[in-house]
Amino acid sequence: MIEIVISGREKVDKALVNLTQEIKNPQKALNQIGILMMASVNKNFEEQGRPQKWTLLSPMTIAMRRNRDKSSIKILQDTGHLRQSIAYKVAEDGSGVSVGTNVNYGKAHQLGGTSHIPARTIVPKTAKVLRFVINGKVVFAKKVRQKARTAIIPQRQFLLFQPSDIDNIRDVLIEDLGETIDKFK
Repeated sequence: MIEIVISGREKVDKALVNLTQEIKNPQKALNQIGILMMASVNKNFEEQGRPQKWTLLSPMTIAMRRNRDKSSIKILQDTGHLRQSIAYKVAEDGSGVSVGTNVNYGKAHQLGGTSHIPARTIVPKTAKVLRFVINGKVVFAKKVRQKARTAIIPQRQFLLFQPSDIDNIRDVLIEDLGETIDKFK
């Protein structure tokens, strides 16, 4: 009778269990993916929309901007608060990664929509009078009563990923799987 003895089987079984656990918890890869996605969103802000440029700002929005140099105004970047609020989070169970913002007006810009602006009185903060232009004429006033209105907010998708981002994510996952397998050689 021929007897075959497999030595080290316990070691192989343990390695397979460990490999399975490593694959179920891809924290390193998910963090890398989160960083890649954040970089892609940042590039959307830098290019003011991609692959298509965002809708230009309305003349009223431009007039209200804090930046005195109107030629350097960037869309969705008056204070930088929205752009700086973008963050990623890896799911606790390791099932994925999400990117988003907790800024309440972010959704309106991402999806587009309308905003109801109630009637209000506008008064100067630091000057004695307000200065604005109506039909090409400069007008000065101590206060202005603005009627209620509805502002249309165009869709400007800043949380938009490109086909190259998908390729980069795939590369991260393949590299991570290869590193995980190499640990058990």
